[in-house]
Amino acid sequence: MILTNELYTILSHDVTASGHSYTLRLNPDSFIYQAHFPGEPITPGVCLMQMGKELLEDALQLQLDIKTVKNAKFLSVVSPKETTELTCTLGKIESHASGSEVKAQITMVANSEPKAKISIICAKV
Repeated sequence: MILTNELYTILSHDVTASGHSYTLRLNPDSFIYQAHFPGEPITPGVCLMQMGKELLEDALQLQLDIKTVKNAKFLSVVSPKETTELTCTLGKIESHASGSEVKAQITMVANSEPKAKISIICAKV
């Protein structure tokens, strides 16, 4: 499932010495929030992982599948009622020697508060 332009939109993308930084706007009218949970919307953790993967695809201009989630820490709730913008940083991006895999660390922050830290390994499609 592609969440870009449904659950979130990309407001900006900056390339820094430590990786890529995206500013995102959450869409409170997304069908995901209508189901999770009516009246008290919360961004599901699996959606945060998918968002990170989609941003990694955008940064590298590759199609990827999540192969392994090495570590996922959801530090606080991401609700479109409280969080309209989210900063997602892609750091420590490494390609496997064979070129078939990409590793990355994804950090999500809103209002200076860490929301999630995810380490993934993706396979090139």
